[in-house]
Amino acid sequence: MSICVVVADSSKARILLAENGHGALIDDRDFVHPESRLREQDLVSDGTGNETDSGGYGKHSMGHENAAHRRHAETFANELCGEIDKLRRNSDLHKIYLVASPKFLGLLRSSMSKQCTELLVGEINKDLVSHSIEDIRSHLPKLL
Repeated sequence: MSICVVVADSSKARILLAENGHGALIDDRDFVHPESRLREQDLVSDGTGNETDSGGYGKHSMGHENAAHRRHAETFANELCGEIDKLRRNSDLHKIYLVASPKFLGLLRSSMSKQCTELLVGEINKDLVSHSIEDIRSHLPKLL
């Protein structure tokens, strides 16, 4: 039996595994979603060049830029949950913990399969993807 700890943000993720509740966490897989790292202006182009509005100010596309980042984060959450589900099907996974910032945690929750959701035993609302395994472990229950 194994335990999976998913540590993620909207552009990076790590899957850590432990053999049992007392076992050490081991980095199993890393994922990077390059589109989520792009600047908002690189994600969205309205094709208007230097068009201005009647007040002489440049057009702004803040709503589109935020929507583009959200779509990329949703795509990454879906891809990541697909990998978690594949791990569930191909191994003896019996517990899943999610560690992510609140917004991305919500996307992960909504993207998880029913079978993975049933294995979900804990969530931590923190962005720890760049932290050491020891630091990540300190935020998890003593007995996984």
